[in-house]
Amino acid sequence: MRKFYCLILLLVTTFSLRTDAVGQLLPDGSKQHLNETISSAAGKVAQGGTDFHDCAFARAGWIISLILFLCILILIRDQRQLTFVKNEEIASKGEEIQVIQEQINQTNEELMAINSNLECIVEERTVKLSKVNRELDMFLYRSSHDLRRPVTTLMGLVEVSKLGFDETTARYLFSKINDTAVHMDTMLEKFFMINTINHDSAGTGEVNFEEILDGVRHSTLVHNYAGQIHFNVVIEPEIRFISDPQLITFILKNLIDNAIIFRSRDSNRQPLVRVEVRAVGNAVAISVHDNGIGISQENLSDIFTLFYRGSEASKGNGLGLYVVRKAIEKLNGDITVTSRLNEFTCFHITLPATAGIQLQPMTEARSVRVA
Repeated sequence: MRKFYCLILLLVTTFSLRTDAVGQLLPDGSKQHLNETISSAAGKVAQGGTDFHDCAFARAGWIISLILFLCILILIRDQRQLTFVKNEEIASKGEEIQVIQEQINQTNEELMAINSNLECIVEERTVKLSKVNRELDMFLYRSSHDLRRPVTTLMGLVEVSKLGFDETTARYLFSKINDTAVHMDTMLEKFFMINTINHDSAGTGEVNFEEILDGVRHSTLVHNYAGQIHFNVVIEPEIRFISDPQLITFILKNLIDNAIIFRSRDSNRQPLVRVEVRAVGNAVAISVHDNGIGISQENLSDIFTLFYRGSEASKGNGLGLYVVRKAIEKLNGDITVTSRLNEFTCFHITLPATAGIQLQPMTEARSVRVA
């Protein structure tokens, strides 16, 4: 309040000074009249000073309150705007986090699928490896005995020959030596086939079925029974089939050898082996049919097992049909068998082509007798 009064006095003093300065320029009568006017105004100011001060202070309070209220409103507005912006940023971050979470979930699902697939692959490969190890153990055990058997046979025949013999005995001994040598050669040949199938990659070339079957016809086993077996071949002409000729040779040779080994012993019917090769779409269908002793139904599921011998008539080592199955699996083919005891056995094979098969019109079948 003192400051307010000082401000009033300062204004009055300033006004008085200006009045004196003006009064000097006025006449004496006018100057006196001015002084009286100022004195009267000063008295009124002195009497109404308190009312004027209270009124000004109240106005100033209202003004200040208004200013503070406006400032608060501005602060609230800015705070709301800031809160809105922050909420927008939080919402945006939340959406980003949700997208990232969805990506993480998707990645986790993919990883789980991959892990599950890897577990299946590992389990499948473990089963295959266990099977291969079992086959390898059996192969080593049985092959060592099968290899030793013909060697001991030869050693026994040599000891018999030391006792002396006539021409008839000599022929018998040499016949046995030949049979033992053929047996050993056949077994070693099958060992070679198994090694080729397991370790060599499948080759690619044009398969000449006529050439393959002609080679099989002149093999040792077929040649030895040439006069007893009627060998019939039906090949669809001009088939251009791209695959592995060596594996197909293994398949046909072992199936034909199997048909000869288990040929019919009935004197009333001549042993027959019939081979057919036909195109079926983009694949080749091969069938090997014989009229031999057949296979019982309970043995059909085991005939492709390593070292399996399903008949007492078997003179082999249980490797032939195993080689057939392994070769067909490597070529991504399929094999089925139908048989009836003492009547027939027929193997049906389907092999996919590496390249296309080109066909020509069908001609008559060619019947070939082994010579």
